[in-house]
Amino acid sequence: MSKLILLIVGAAWLAVLLPPLVRARLNGSPANSVTNFRKQLNSLENAGGRYPQAQLRGMARPLAPSPRMQRQPGPLSSMTGALVRPEGARHHRPAMALNPQALVRQRRQNTVLGLAGTVVLSLFLAATTGGSAFVYLFTASFLALIGYCYVLVQMRIKRDNERYLGQFRR
Repeated sequence: MSKLILLIVGAAWLAVLLPPLVRARLNGSPANSVTNFRKQLNSLENAGGRYPQAQLRGMARPLAPSPRMQRQPGPLSSMTGALVRPEGARHHRPAMALNPQALVRQRRQNTVLGLAGTVVLSLFLAATTGGSAFVYLFTASFLALIGYCYVLVQMRIKRDNERYLGQFRR
């Protein structure tokens, strides 16, 4: 009876805590926002010597179009009216949409974290309930995590070898 109560309490905690954690992870957790900030800061530092005053002006007044930001109407400008995107307005795109490698890395990181969460949860449930189904779930998820990490390491080794050999092929 006490195992059942413990299982119900654990399920209630998961139902309360898991959705906000997953939502925060998908929408950009604080760790991701720090990483994005550092990337943007590095890009500003790299381009800082060219037009520092214009960049500061553009950052201070994001709604005022600068002369450099004037764009020619694109193929989608007829589909979006002037009320939606006025002439000369900035076109905001997420930083991750520009770098497909970052998207792949984020997807792999989410997969590893999901598998690790499954391992921890199934180990907890196997230890508290003693059910054989949770022991099998723990074993399967642990093997999946180890296998996925092995595949990622092999991909990294292959990429590093290709980079190393590419230096000598030039």
